[in-house]
Amino acid sequence: MNEKRALGFGEGRDSHKEDPSLKLPNYSTRESGQPTSATAFRTTFACLSMHMRDRIRLLRFPDKDVTQIQEIIRLSWTRGIQDTRVYDAAKEIKLYGNPWSPSSWSDEKTEARRLICNILHGLFDMGWVLKASVDISKKEYDKDTLLFRYQRPPPPPCIWMSISFDKDDLLHLIDAPQDLGRLLVQAYGGKVQKYQINGSVFEIKFRGYPWRAAGTETVQTRLILLTLLECLEQQGFSLYAAIDQDNGPGGDSHSSEADTWFCNRQADWTPGAPIYHG
Repeated sequence: MNEKRALGFGEGRDSHKEDPSLKLPNYSTRESGQPTSATAFRTTFACLSMHMRDRIRLLRFPDKDVTQIQEIIRLSWTRGIQDTRVYDAAKEIKLYGNPWSPSSWSDEKTEARRLICNILHGLFDMGWVLKASVDISKKEYDKDTLLFRYQRPPPPPCIWMSISFDKDDLLHLIDAPQDLGRLLVQAYGGKVQKYQINGSVFEIKFRGYPWRAAGTETVQTRLILLTLLECLEQQGFSLYAAIDQDNGPGGDSHSSEADTWFCNRQADWTPGAPIYHG
């Protein structure tokens, strides 16, 4: 059998016969004026960035959303808003205090994590879902820029918490269920030197220095993170964002640039239900 015929090809390069089944679809552009049943797709993006020791800049959020964000900040940061101004194309909010450069683990540092967590929570409920947290600056004391995508309808309501990696050996769970803290202590076993609960903060102190590890200890640090993710999911939580919100260059134990983790769980989640990562 002629192989070309068997495969449905013509008899040669100069064949004038065409097999209709081999015609390519017409990808030509729709003629102007021709009606279409689909509406044009459009995606809206906006960003939030942290600057200096006390500034937040909002870019491309609608005015009504900027007003809501300012109210979230006012309710979350007890020291309050010192000033607002237009800064080029951005709206800048200057806070009292120094939320991005606390000197050590303190109430102010807890409140700074809670502030970002509440902003993420509020924006999420408004339909602004985090697309990425990115480091686009080479400055020594840079912090992340948060890129948001608007979606309507907004995602399902969630409960929120944050996780802070502090000094050389501390893990702080902020506004997390205490069951999660106890589950982690059990899972980490001998790695835990001690733990304590201070209000809404569950603190775990590890043996050694996992956040400043060297040699094979760096492997153990990564195992700590994997165990943390596993325990989060057992409690229905998903890692929503890892954000650098601190000024510190990482030069000493009181001033680090370790990311803070922000996690959420659908409000109607029940034990054993699947977890979907958005």
